[in-house]
Amino acid sequence: MTRSNRSIFTRRKLIGTFAMAAALATGGSAMAAGSVEMQVEHLVKDAMVEYNSAMEANDSAAFLKYFSSNATLETPLVKKSGRADLGAYLENEFKTFKASYQIKKTFIKGNSAAIVFTWDAVNRATGDAVKIEMVGVYEVGSSGQFSSAVYYFDSAQAKALAAIAK
Repeated sequence: MTRSNRSIFTRRKLIGTFAMAAALATGGSAMAAGSVEMQVEHLVKDAMVEYNSAMEANDSAAFLKYFSSNATLETPLVKKSGRADLGAYLENEFKTFKASYQIKKTFIKGNSAAIVFTWDAVNRATGDAVKIEMVGVYEVGSSGQFSSAVYYFDSAQAKALAAIAK
């Protein structure tokens, strides 16, 4: 091999090594970020399925387990904070309604998730049907549970929820 061929080969090898290192460096960080997002997505999907199952069984504690001890829950009608406060609110919701989340879209970014869904419910006492389009925004804390849940909906359409907001 002549000297000029060796230097071309060495430069190609060096450029290839740098390209490989750069690909691994950026791919590694993308995988780490994706890993968090995949965990959040898994948690959110499990929680939504659990909500529907827990509603069927009238077991609010099964859904409450997805919230950290100092979590907050906020809607246009109410703001609750801490496990005891959330537990009382959810227990009232579960006693009052038989409901389900009908998921339309899920968006995940970092440790946050936004879910577009329909809350489809029947008042257990009156039999009145309630259907409300909502967006739920969940933050996942270091505990691996929801540290906050904020629900957005048209409160004028949610008169049935006003009773459980108290």
